[in-house]
This record gives sequence, structure tokens and C-alpha cells, in this order.
Amino acid sequence: MEINHDTSKLVALQVMGSPTLEFFYELSLLYASSVVQPVGFELLFLIVYPSGKWSLSDSPEPQPEPQDLSVVLQSLPQIDLVVPHLFCPAGLTAYRSLFGDVLGYPMVGSGSEVLTVAQNKHLTRLIANDRGVRVAPGLLIDLRSNTRAEKNWSALGFPLIVKPNQSDNSDGLTLVRNPTEMEAALRLAGQYDDEVIVEKYIPGREIRGAVIELDGTLRVLPFIEYLVNDEHPIRLAEDKLRTDEDGHVAGQSAKENVPAVCPAAVDDALTEQLGTMMLTMHRALGCRDYSLYDFRVDQSTGVPYLLEAGLFWSFGEKSMISTMLEAADLELREVTRRMWLAAVNRG
Repeated sequence: MEINHDTSKLVALQVMGSPTLEFFYELSLLYASSVVQPVGFELLFLIVYPSGKWSLSDSPEPQPEPQDLSVVLQSLPQIDLVVPHLFCPAGLTAYRSLFGDVLGYPMVGSGSEVLTVAQNKHLTRLIANDRGVRVAPGLLIDLRSNTRAEKNWSALGFPLIVKPNQSDNSDGLTLVRNPTEMEAALRLAGQYDDEVIVEKYIPGREIRGAVIELDGTLRVLPFIEYLVNDEHPIRLAEDKLRTDEDGHVAGQSAKENVPAVCPAAVDDALTEQLGTMMLTMHRALGCRDYSLYDFRVDQSTGVPYLLEAGLFWSFGEKSMISTMLEAADLELREVTRRMWLAAVNRG
């Protein structure tokens, strides 16, 4: 379609959807549809559908007649910035590389090479260990191998966490309390990835933190705590997303089982520990603009352990980083404007 746009404003292209699975397509639209519009920017929405077709419009709503990407790209006006909202593996890596590296558009957030590493929990654990950031004892299991690792995981001591090496939203995650539950947990994780992480379960608080970069300075935001409890000791997929009776993404979870509190009650000592760990990982991974981290704080020792990194932000009211900004008395639209403008100037 022909787009009429205000040439006095910078054009921020919101790339959203998924070329692979309906779930990731729906998830992307859920978050991207609430993106804010900063002063001085005009928003355009480039949607990729599970069919592999694309559409361009001035609305985040799906369009009736999507086309091949090569056709849609010819109708693009001058683009000043790409804002990625793609959550599937291809969207996080190949398509970020397409728009940022091949087509050469300035992009907010980390590049495809950083996402490739951060999405790999095993590689993230290796980097954390190398930089002195504590992670739970664990190991990587390749389910395609005929060599099993019962002795190794038994040495970790139960309970254990079993999860796919590359998956999000707690898909394939199981808390394994004894050896008899291990096979079922491995089968579940194997539905999402042939490589599986088995790590020691850390009982205690679950805390999420974020780092943002404004005006060249890294800043740690107020923390979110997910109030895990004896009945719900870990967050599962249903604690994060709500689906309808047909399995389609219907919205964020109401978090009834595991409520979220922001700002979390974190004392100065723990704040310093978590902040140091996050800043170390932000730099070690090569993150740009923002990054997000999940931790467990051991209930017996008070020692924090890094669970994983998540380099997502949709710049909308529904995003966790946006919730943290509010707790820090920072205005979402203004922070977005400054961060997007810095990305434009970075080129």
C-alpha cells in the first residue's frame, strides 16, 4: 500500500510478526501493538506472517493482502530506524541481520550476533562463569547422543531444573524433584530443543533486573520480584502468557499464581551484587541500549545466581522494562525518544 508520511519526522519501522510459527506471530503482535510513539518520530509497521508474506502499513493491525518481502521493500519510504519485535529464532537472528547488517538500517537494541549468543543458555552460562558471574551448577545434555549423563546430573543433587537450551517463556521447563521424574522432563524439554540444560534448583526469591543506556551511561533500573511460593516454586508458561481455548495467545498472564511486585524490596547489599552482575553481563555479551536478566537468590545464603539473559523490549506499556521505568519515575515515551534518537545517530 502507498504510505503518506510526515517528512519532518524520523521514521521508525516496527518489524513484527513471525515467518515461522503462529505462536511467535501472535506474541509479537501482542507486545508490538502497544509501542509508544515518541515526539519527533513517525511509526510504520512491517509485519511478517507465518506464511512468509509481509505487509506494510501505518497500523499494527494485520493487513488483508500480504506480499513477498522483495515487493514490500520497494514501497518503503526513507527509514531512519528499525525497532525489532520478532521473538522467533529466525526473527531474533537472521532477520535482525537482514535489516541491520545487509540492508544497513540503524537498529535499536542488540545486534543479531549478540542475540545468537544470549538465546543460547549454555553459551551465556559459559560467559558468565568466565566473567565471575555466579550461575547454578549444571551441565548441557545433547539428546541426540547415545551417551547418557545420569551420573553427572545425579552428582548435582536433586531437585534440578531441566529446560531447553534455546527456548523462552518457560516452554519445556520442569522442576525435577527425584530421579524418577527425569525422563519425562527430558522428553518435554526435547520437544523444543535437542540440547537441554540440567542445573541445580536454587530455592529462594526470583528477581528480574534490567540495564538501560541513556546518553552514553548505563543505568540499573528498579527490580521486579516474582513471588514464587511453596505451591508454585517456579514460573511456568501459564504464569507468563494467557491463551484461549484454542491455544492462541490472548494476553499476558494475570500472574495470580506468582504475583509480580515492582519495585522489589531489595536491600543495598543485594542491589549492589545484582547491579554488578548485570553490568558485567551487559558488557560481556556486547549488549546495546538495554538488557534484561533473571536471578534466583538462595533462601539460605542470600547469594544471587544468574538464570538467563533476555534482550527484549517492545517499548510499550506491557513490557517489563517499561514497568521498571515507571518505578524509577522515568517517563516511557521520553526514554524511548532518547534511546531511539541515539540509535539513529549511531547509524
